[in-house]
Order: sequence, then C-alpha cells, then structure tokens
Amino acid sequence: MANSHGIRYIRLKQVFNRALDQSISKLQSWDKVSSCFPQYVNTKQGAINVANCQRQLTEFWTELCQREFKEIIEERDVEQKLNELDELISEAKDRYTGSAHNDENERPAIDELSSRELVECHVYSQRIHAVQEIDERLAKVNEMNDQLARELDDLEVQVEAEKREINEMYDEYLGSHTDQPVDGLLVQSLSDMVLELKENY
Repeated sequence: MANSHGIRYIRLKQVFNRALDQSISKLQSWDKVSSCFPQYVNTKQGAINVANCQRQLTEFWTELCQREFKEIIEERDVEQKLNELDELISEAKDRYTGSAHNDENERPAIDELSSRELVECHVYSQRIHAVQEIDERLAKVNEMNDQLARELDDLEVQVEAEKREINEMYDEYLGSHTDQPVDGLLVQSLSDMVLELKENY
C-alpha cells in the first residue's frame, strides 16, 4: 500500500476545507463582528478585546472541526479505503487493457493447434479467468465506493449541522442586541470562556 495520498482522499480534504472555510467566514469577518459592538469597539481597549475574542473563537472552532474530522477519518479508515480504491481501479484498467487485445483473435480448431499454441490457449484462458477476477474485484470496489459515498454523505450532514450551529450561535450571541450598549465585562467573559473551552478540549 502506497504511503502517498490518493486523488480521492485529496479531494475529500479539499471538500472539508471548503466547508470549514464557509462555516467560520462569519467569525472571521471583522465588519460583521464589530458591527455587533458599535460603541464598544470605538474605544482602543474595546477593539482589542473584541479582536482577541474573535481570534480565539476562530482558532478554537477551527481546531475543534479539524480534530473531529481527523478522528472520523481514522475511526473509519477512510484514507486507506480511498487509496485502495484508487489502486484497484488503476490496476483493473491496466489489466483489462492488456487483455483486451486478445479478445478479437480467431480460434482455430483444436486438432490443428501445435503444442506451443495449446500452451498459448491455456495462457489465454487464464487471462480470461483473470478478467473475471477483475470483474469480481470491481464489484467489490463498487460496493466499497457506495459505502464510502454514504459515509461522505454522513460527513457532509455533520458539517452542515456544524455550520447551522455556528449560525445559530452567531445570531444568538452576536447577531442580536446590536443597538444595545455593550459592557466590556461581557466581551472579556466570552474571551475567558473560549480559553477555558480550549483547555478542556
């Protein structure tokens, strides 16, 4: 088994990274976050506190999502399955291409064959058997592919759930009360909460 990442695993990570970027885009937007504390961020210390809280929340959420994604990948052995799928498909294509050239050859009568030709016929029959084995392996690959597709669908559902949770948290804690004055103690409390969460997780 090759140690390098297969194309399907690379694409899976790209999908995850795009989903993660979308999920934290609101937290990374200073305009959106600062608009929730219009009066508080007008002070130097207030802007510093809000910026620190924003950075800590973003880092914590990014680390948490990446760790959960890694645990899912390792628990379900997704990388190895995807790499095996890449190798099986590549091997099947190579073997099928190599044996396909013999399919159009005409078969003479057995009593007209020389000893060498009989041996070649035996080799050809073994190639046919190999093609049948490839078909069986491809059927297993398709089954594995279907299972991985279901697991990726589950992963996508989890990512969407995380995105909804972020939006709900944003609306609950940052998206409302925009017209109310903000106590600096609230921002500091949020910052302390993030630090405590990072220590616990």
